[in-house]
Amino acid sequence: MNLTPDLLLKKALANPSLRPAILNKGTMFLYCDYAGFASRNVYGAACCTVYNRSISVTAKRLPLERDFGSNYGEMMAISLSLETLASALSEHQPKIAVIYTDCSRISRIMEQDRFSHPHDEQGRNELLAAAARLNRRFPDVDVQMKYFRKHKHNNFLHRLAHNAAREAALSGDINPQPPHEQETTSN
Repeated sequence: MNLTPDLLLKKALANPSLRPAILNKGTMFLYCDYAGFASRNVYGAACCTVYNRSISVTAKRLPLERDFGSNYGEMMAISLSLETLASALSEHQPKIAVIYTDCSRISRIMEQDRFSHPHDEQGRNELLAAAARLNRRFPDVDVQMKYFRKHKHNNFLHRLAHNAAREAALSGDINPQPPHEQETTSN
């Protein structure tokens, strides 16, 4: 399903379960995703940021020399989300930031002591360091990482991140787009 960003934005606004996230002023939502094409040796990560009627997408090609697996890639997507969040927090002041990932093992990886693959430990350490830096800069913001399997189906905000990660992997970095301002009326 190849949907354009504008169509996905319209679909997100029309979806009653996503509309509260878009209109929310107290919580910033970040949907991250990773895309890897091992046969081409290209990888990308993306983040769709949603806050107070604005939606923006940031993506980049990951500078990986080989495939380290989807867990590592998803950790790099979460790291991109933390970088994106740090930039956004300079401008916005949400009380809570929720980073959604479709990596089911993320909480287990974050707490693991032993790893069968050294790159998983490296990714975890990088992610923990990025989270600690963010916490030092913005200690009043409650940053949460959540797995969202059941919310993934028909979640057009995640689909924006998914498509951007694929595009970044295949064609290079996608420059951050200016936020799409959506004027809506609440019912």
